[in-house]
Amino acid sequence: MRRTIYSSSSPNKASSSKPVSKCVTFRIPTEKLRRLIKETEAKQVSLNTLSNQILKEYLDMHSLAPRAKLYYMPKVFLMRLVDEYSEKELNELARETAKNDLVDISLFLKGGFSIASLADITETWLRISKMPYRYETNGDSSKIIIQHEMGPKYSYLIREICRYLLEVAFEAKANYSITDDTLVIEADIFKR
Repeated sequence: MRRTIYSSSSPNKASSSKPVSKCVTFRIPTEKLRRLIKETEAKQVSLNTLSNQILKEYLDMHSLAPRAKLYYMPKVFLMRLVDEYSEKELNELARETAKNDLVDISLFLKGGFSIASLADITETWLRISKMPYRYETNGDSSKIIIQHEMGPKYSYLIREICRYLLEVAFEAKANYSITDDTLVIEADIFKR
């Protein structure tokens, strides 16, 4: 089956808020196209929108993940590993992850290490992993709420990684709330 995807804007009519796009035709195996169409119906988006989401996720993360030393693993496996650590070991892991790994990942994926680059990587990771999250803004303060459903030690680990990054690397103050399955970070730096 052949499907043509048409651009909604041409190079001559591009607005300042929309990127320039082009019309492209792809040949997609029929079964894969049926699956994509089924996904568009479930998500209530157009095939064009879903295709752009897939391309964005691939270009922003999946294509670079192996070179950034990011790998996929089952959620349950990760939960079991984290549950084996003591609080002291989780603190050390959080510090080393924030200090070394996330700096390298940010430099490789975004070309720099800043709050903005880490926020972008975090949002991409949350979106791709289908982890529920949301931003809330109230006056001068913003917060991100992440519902990971991976247990209290995972909440603790992620809070400590964020705390180390914000307070040590960027000298920013934040308030944290954790439950067994949710992490809330409130700070002025999350403003969009």
